[in-house]
Amino acid sequence: MKKNLFLALSFSFAFLNSANAQEKLIHSHNDYRQRLPFYQAYAQQMASIEADIFSTDREDELLVAHDREELGTAPTLDESYIEPIVSLFKLNKGRAWQGSDKYFVLLIDFKTPANTTIDRLIRKLQKYPEVFDPKVNPYAVRVVISGSRPDAGTFHDFPSVVSFDGAHFNYSSRQLERIYMISLNFRNYSRWNGEGKINEEEYIKLKEAIATAHALGKPIRFWGAPDSPNAWQTFHQLGIDYINTDQPEACTAFFRELKN
Repeated sequence: MKKNLFLALSFSFAFLNSANAQEKLIHSHNDYRQRLPFYQAYAQQMASIEADIFSTDREDELLVAHDREELGTAPTLDESYIEPIVSLFKLNKGRAWQGSDKYFVLLIDFKTPANTTIDRLIRKLQKYPEVFDPKVNPYAVRVVISGSRPDAGTFHDFPSVVSFDGAHFNYSSRQLERIYMISLNFRNYSRWNGEGKINEEEYIKLKEAIATAHALGKPIRFWGAPDSPNAWQTFHQLGIDYINTDQPEACTAFFRELKN
């Protein structure tokens, strides 16, 4: 049943018209909690898809879950994300979507220490360099590590199948070479709940953070932010690169209609 569902979705999604895809970068936050993880975000041609993972006592096993209490029934990273992505790249001749020059980010949030997690992840990704290594395929998925990251001083020790999510602005120029984006806690800049207008002082703080990230040559995302059409519009006006949402379909539709 699961295989049949995958094949049906694969063929359906493979022939999406890329002209209909949203151009605003949207991040599917905690994507594994969607009713159909990965596939909903993929169908909308999301720019970034997030999976939280835990390493376990089993050799090479990585489980997708938000909390440790969920691990008893949690799926593996392989079955939830890696295998579907690899199959779609084969179907689409080395691209995320057939005939499209776009690629997407797979943001992996480590819930267990980096030293017990990163080598397992890298081994899995290196099996498919044509899918996960941008040095091999310019349309490859960008796998970005967040959460329990290794020390920034070691970023260059890791192969090109992974890059890193920045948590602040105080990185050396060499460290920034391995950082794909910067993700910050919205509540460190604003208490706005997404209704009405954000106050001027907080608006300015957010604009300054965005400008700082852009001066470093990095796109920016805020997590823990309001998630509503009014908030999406405000964040778009602010110039936030990746709009964080738990509503990938609604958010994509909003920006598609805004464009039209």
